[in-house]
Amino acid sequence: MIRGSCLCGKVKFQISGEPFSLSYCHCSRCRKAAGVFSAVLIGKADDLRITEGKDEIAKFRVQPDGKFDRCFCRECGTSLGDLASDDAYVVAASALDDDPKIKPMLHIHTASKPDWYEIVDDLKKFEGDYIPEK
Repeated sequence: MIRGSCLCGKVKFQISGEPFSLSYCHCSRCRKAAGVFSAVLIGKADDLRITEGKDEIAKFRVQPDGKFDRCFCRECGTSLGDLASDDAYVVAASALDDDPKIKPMLHIHTASKPDWYEIVDDLKKFEGDYIPEK
């Protein structure tokens, strides 16, 4: 079980099951929300459960279809990630309270990274999404 929460503690969540990846996301949404990139934990949507403060989660609708909503605590502003997009959760790793027992594996959406930022590690890089083999 991996627990997480916002800065003020009003929003709490748990993740069961094994995450697909811990990735560095360079998409424009993550850059705007977190800086140059955001570390995100990605896994099966059914494994994420909000245990406290569901009503405290605010959403910023990025696209009209509701895909890629940016979720955050309405009290303290902690970025929570997209939470659930289709069949997967995308949680901001900065909101994790427990060690997810997984290390960063890759960079995603590198086509969107700013030109002035250079990726200097040896992790795999994907210009768009990474979809794990099942």
